[in-house]
Amino acid sequence: MSVPSAMPDLSDQPFSPDAFPLRQLTVPQVLRQQAQRWPTKTFFTELHTGRRFTLPELHAWSSRLAAALRGIGVERGQHVGVLMENSAEHLALFLAVAQLGAVWAPMNTAARGELLTYYLSHADCATLLVDTALQERLDGVLPQLPELRRLVLVSPHGETAPVQTLTTSPGIALHRLHELGTTTTPHDDLPEVQCHDLLMLAFTSGTTGPSKASMLSHAAALTYGTGAAQAQVYRSSDVFFVCLPMFHNNALLASIASALVCGGSVVLTQRFSVSRFWPDIREHGCTITNLLGAMSNFLWSQPPIPEDTHNRLRLVSMAPVPGYAREFEQRFGLHVMSNYGLSDFGMGTSFTDRDPKEKLGSIGRPRAGMQMRIVDEFDFEVPDGQPGEIVMRTDEPWRATTGYYKMPAATVAAHRNQWFHTGDRGIRDADGYFWFVDRQKDCIRRRGENISAFEVEKVLMRHDAVAQAVVFPVRTTDNDEEVGAVIVRQSGAPLSEAELIEFCQRHMAYFMVPRYLAFADHLPTTTNQKVEKFRLKQGFEQDLSQVWDREAAGIVVRR
Repeated sequence: MSVPSAMPDLSDQPFSPDAFPLRQLTVPQVLRQQAQRWPTKTFFTELHTGRRFTLPELHAWSSRLAAALRGIGVERGQHVGVLMENSAEHLALFLAVAQLGAVWAPMNTAARGELLTYYLSHADCATLLVDTALQERLDGVLPQLPELRRLVLVSPHGETAPVQTLTTSPGIALHRLHELGTTTTPHDDLPEVQCHDLLMLAFTSGTTGPSKASMLSHAAALTYGTGAAQAQVYRSSDVFFVCLPMFHNNALLASIASALVCGGSVVLTQRFSVSRFWPDIREHGCTITNLLGAMSNFLWSQPPIPEDTHNRLRLVSMAPVPGYAREFEQRFGLHVMSNYGLSDFGMGTSFTDRDPKEKLGSIGRPRAGMQMRIVDEFDFEVPDGQPGEIVMRTDEPWRATTGYYKMPAATVAAHRNQWFHTGDRGIRDADGYFWFVDRQKDCIRRRGENISAFEVEKVLMRHDAVAQAVVFPVRTTDNDEEVGAVIVRQSGAPLSEAELIEFCQRHMAYFMVPRYLAFADHLPTTTNQKVEKFRLKQGFEQDLSQVWDREAAGIVVRR
């Protein structure tokens, strides 16, 4: 008589790259497969409410939401704008839109006015999902969106929150999510979705023009997760702590999608908090998290305590990797990893806990299925050790973005000579490790937010007293960048720094408001009359104490 073999222990299994063949790499397929594999395990915990969900519960909830959205006219291929903070509803609606075969178009919740109008109109959103707490962001925006057909107000827990008076056009239907019919719909009644179908429009900061919307297929979006899980050897026992906003690819795709594909779980907080970070990590047994910009410095600068190593964190992704990374590892008892990519393309490299410690600080080596080179201005590969532009491409179709929505010229330019041009400068060393040097493109990276210098300049130029405005990144002592600006005033026009900051607060997202300002009579230019931003940047960074500083002036920017 044969003896039955023991059931395999699935509680601590490394991710298998063979788990999801490319043609099956769709959100509905992965969700359905993982819900069947993990029927009782808590997948998602929402810290600010204490709500917990298994994958079967999320699958059922998102399927009901898909039916509700279809009932009000959301169809396959339709673009759905999203203005929502971190919440379980945010995730469930993402899964619902994906199951409908519709297109998810998340907006930064700090966007307002002209920028928010641009996002929604450029993305051709016919439906907008918005948190009731963010209704005021829509002031003056809705009448400028002739293609918008329905507005869905989302309240956490289905709570009834007061609806402010919204100025809408007659063609926009107003709905409350919790009032929509959510009868159970058979999963086979939902449309079939393919790996190459468009899933997301991810806005990336513009450089010499408006922000661009990168097009991600289902496969491209989920590759954020499968690529990271394979490179970093994520396990089904891993608990991902997510404190970055879900409207960014980092939280939604690099963290939550990673947890989904590897069978791990997610602990979600509304935002990053220095005081709550370690207590939350310890209480919930979190093992993996991602830190951007100055977040690492905020944690590092806290006074050491005996409990620093009392945590289960094993991997922390840092971008950029600070000079004190080795000391950070020792103090908190963990390993620092890094992952390089762009929302314009996808993730390209990983530095892992298995790589040599002397390489810590590099962006690692290309992930499986990815190719990377360092090239000169004519796209010829340069020798190891010589700086040049970082370019990337994939071995298989649909694993990277498919271009910029409604911007064919920009798409062709970025993908010239069959390689995606990142606009970042880097070096490859003799051992095949890549190192980030700096950015060629006109972009500012502040605390995880990509800021378009062009868009800040555009708002500044709307002020009647401004004749010229130049915006650029300013490197600070905490390993981050701040927004710097030099202004040439109209002849005889009175304008103070504080007045200009108040104008900015009314017309742009809070994180875009310049911190450092200077007035000048003229700007340095080349013989072709192009402003030499690098000279202005160098002048600021030589002695920031001599530059007007919004924070030193005591001005607090309103969110």
